[in-house]
Amino acid sequence: MNLRRIIITALCAALIVVGAYTAIPIGPVPVTLQTAFVLLAGILAGKAIALASIATYLVLGVVGLPVFSGGVGGFAHLAGPTGGFLISWLVAGPLAGIFADRGFRKDPAGEKTTTGQLAWIIAGTITGTVALYLLGLPYLKMILRISWEEAVAIGLLPFIAGDLIKIVSVVILGNIFAPQVRQFLAAQPEGDADESGPGA
Repeated sequence: MNLRRIIITALCAALIVVGAYTAIPIGPVPVTLQTAFVLLAGILAGKAIALASIATYLVLGVVGLPVFSGGVGGFAHLAGPTGGFLISWLVAGPLAGIFADRGFRKDPAGEKTTTGQLAWIIAGTITGTVALYLLGLPYLKMILRISWEEAVAIGLLPFIAGDLIKIVSVVILGNIFAPQVRQFLAAQPEGDADESGPGA
């Protein structure tokens, strides 16, 4: 990673940490802004940085830093009801990034946002959200030893309205800021530019 990628990776990981402290307990799975930031990482910076930032966050939590929801840490947290959702981020964030990357493929510097790019951002955000539940709900069901109906009632239905708001927010923020972030990442450092000059 060059310095620019490290900076954006660290910022995305920090946003996920901040999202953990916005938890609203409504049952075994609290409402947080973390999932929005996980998806936003992929939309803003692409699949590779999304994966790196989410992995960084999870490692910080596993080693004991209080970065998980509720200000806790430790490997045992992954064995709880929310563990599947935490692990699912490693898929959801990069998946959103894959779609967004496709939208920016013809304009890697992110100089403008076209209708096509917006469509890919929307598709990535929705697909990433679906992936969260496809991976998180089975884990929740297994840990709590409940039926599928109970798992859906506990881990899905209470979050639908909030997820719709998050999807809209991520799409709006991604549409506004992704071009600038990707332009920042694509910009060539001055040192490299000098080395590639005529005397190189």
